[in-house]
Amino acid sequence: MAEESQFDKPSRAAILAVAVCALLIRVAFVVAMADSLDDDPDAYRRIAENLRRTGVYGSTFTPTAFRPPLYPVLLAGLAVNGDVTPSVVGGLHVLCGVATVVLTFLLGCRWRLGRWAFVAAALVAIDPILLNQSALVMTETLATLLAAAGLFALSLWSAKPSLGRALVAGVVFGLACLCRPTFIPWLALSALAMIVPQYRVREPVGVSPLRRAIGFMLAFLLSAALVISPWVLRNYCVFGVPKATTTHGGYTVLLGNNPSFYRYLREAPRGTTWDAAELADAWELRPFSTSPRDAIWELSSPPNQLIGADAIGRSEFEDDAFAYSLARRYIADEPEMFVYSCLVRVSRLWQIVPYRTSENESTARMLLRGATGCWYSVLFVLAMVAIVAFRSARGSLFAQRSTTLVWGLLLCITFSGVHAMYWSNMRMRAPLTPFLCLLAASGAAWISTRLGDRKP
Repeated sequence: MAEESQFDKPSRAAILAVAVCALLIRVAFVVAMADSLDDDPDAYRRIAENLRRTGVYGSTFTPTAFRPPLYPVLLAGLAVNGDVTPSVVGGLHVLCGVATVVLTFLLGCRWRLGRWAFVAAALVAIDPILLNQSALVMTETLATLLAAAGLFALSLWSAKPSLGRALVAGVVFGLACLCRPTFIPWLALSALAMIVPQYRVREPVGVSPLRRAIGFMLAFLLSAALVISPWVLRNYCVFGVPKATTTHGGYTVLLGNNPSFYRYLREAPRGTTWDAAELADAWELRPFSTSPRDAIWELSSPPNQLIGADAIGRSEFEDDAFAYSLARRYIADEPEMFVYSCLVRVSRLWQIVPYRTSENESTARMLLRGATGCWYSVLFVLAMVAIVAFRSARGSLFAQRSTTLVWGLLLCITFSGVHAMYWSNMRMRAPLTPFLCLLAASGAAWISTRLGDRKP
């Protein structure tokens, strides 16, 4: 297995080759899809430009906490004359994509994948979801980089636990939480998991492994909290609420738990998409509703009159709470559909073929969806092969990766758990891609090794 250990400590030439290839692929795709960078579906560009010009974090002069801060703040810092141009977004996404590919390669080397570390990096470089999101003004590209950086920081700590490495990992996790609040449960689970390996570490007489582990955990959490704290303090100073997440969570839960969506799950033909217009129309009338039990929220027919004569003034934090209360009402009314919808949301997070978005789908689009399904089918099969190989390994090459495998599995569990409740689709698993590609490369390496062992 000398060949497999050749790249445990990759040369600069190998790292540079990976970076250059990733750069060429991402630049080519972003240039080809440059028109997509003009769109701003989640208002990140508007927030960034408004922040740069007025100093107010919001789309207007009214401050907001509707979107997580890291991505728009980064865009604002890169704005040219106050404008976040498509070239600025594209350049940022290309750099983030290249860094993600390089980190995946380095993780593959730490997993002792040898030449298969190049395969893991290549899989990330051409992954369909990551390529598609790199040409959109959305957070997936940055979130994926931070997920890969978090895995890398924890793998360094696992290899040689130290206070400094725990602090660095906490900083990376803090940035990830500011990019997407979905990472917060991963932060909590990873902190708890840091305690487990320390019981296997031999310590000098008089030093408690548990005390050492708790010290690492606290350092990890403290540095992450320090990174998140400016956002929390800002929300407290501006809104009087020390919120670490956003005010978008309530509507995201409501989007996946309402009578219209439940009817779609019961009655719509398989493969069709749900139209959220009915819910959106009703939500626009929320200033005239005093209770989640008002008739408007039955969503049985288009709203044709206002609930009250005078509008109720609510802050976006109160709107967020109202959306959560509506979702709780719907869940309590139809608990069986809630359980079923949770399964649907998890399956959508992990689905392999994108949904058809138009009834008049072109042949090219249909073939592209089919190719994407084939890609993820192979990727997931190889990942499952790796999981089985890890479980059956005893003192083999694969067993050496077991200490870092846990962090990626916790990441997958976190995203699956969060999106069982919140709205979900394929693009939301983008941050899991580096870990999945590492697993797929490991599965391919295992198959190659087994086939090589059977040669005469």
